[in-house]
Amino acid sequence: MLRQHKIPVTILTGFLGSGKTTLLNRLLRDARNRHAAVIINEFGETGIDSELVFRTNEEIIEINKGCICCNVRADLIEVLKNLIVKLAKKEIQLSRVIIETTGLANPAPVIQTFLMDEIMSFWFEIDSVCTVVDSKHLPLHLEQEIAQEQIAFADLIIMNKLDLVSPEELKDLELRIKQMNATAEIISVTNSEVPMNKLIGINSFQLSEKVKIQPDLLTETHYHHHHDHMNSFVLKSDKPLILDRVNNWFSYLVQIKGESLYRYKGILHVKDVDRRVVFQGVHMLFASTEDRRWKENEPRKSELVFIGMNLNEEELKKGFRYCMDQDFNLQLEGYFFKD
Repeated sequence: MLRQHKIPVTILTGFLGSGKTTLLNRLLRDARNRHAAVIINEFGETGIDSELVFRTNEEIIEINKGCICCNVRADLIEVLKNLIVKLAKKEIQLSRVIIETTGLANPAPVIQTFLMDEIMSFWFEIDSVCTVVDSKHLPLHLEQEIAQEQIAFADLIIMNKLDLVSPEELKDLELRIKQMNATAEIISVTNSEVPMNKLIGINSFQLSEKVKIQPDLLTETHYHHHHDHMNSFVLKSDKPLILDRVNNWFSYLVQIKGESLYRYKGILHVKDVDRRVVFQGVHMLFASTEDRRWKENEPRKSELVFIGMNLNEEELKKGFRYCMDQDFNLQLEGYFFKD
């Protein structure tokens, strides 16, 4: 049974000092979030962020037994289940859930909670994963893997403290971020002043009508000296894909490369299938479904986006070619593809 109207979830992440709590306060002041439940995750036995949260009538919960991404996912599920019980008993109204993670959190396990747990996926759906970055100190933060992971998982990246950087510095940072995450929308602001219609109800975690790609930002090569571990690639083709070969290739990617693949998503044009096939994955958690029918005059093409750790572009291109060329054989890391 499908639940028609799921409760949207906004996951708010970002490195230490980026401006997440300021943004959360702005969210809570907005009337559209009057019945939001806010889950605050502060690492350590004594929380700090909850003391800074603007107090409204929202259900504010603090999880402080450890970083959500490491060892408290069970606590997160328990909190959410309690909210569902209160909602069923009509003890609360619940329009959305906002989760603010600690600055040291990898968002992946939080995301996976809503995809893997049956109860969570029945009641909730992720609206967006928003990462706030400190534009002034971002070059220093990006030396740390956690900051790169937070950017990799984002659908929306808010470059905060715009007033502290020059236009040239901002452009350089945007290009660097686009190399890590080719599809996230980037908004540059001061003091976390993000328009609510850019943050709430945007449904950006789900695959949009068209994969948003800016090829000009992906062709830059003069940033390689940064040695960022995170990178992203976009693959496109109007040639139909062979379903069995697609299944073989994705089986390889999930089993062998899953830990390196942070986010991957796309639209597939599959031979003899009259509908678009859409897919989305987080690490080794992967799902694909047949979407709407291709429109009569719509160009049929495949668009795939891969975001991850030290991804090999040539290897991905070979796998993609394997999916559309019956005569092309492929062997990678001892995994031989058989029809």
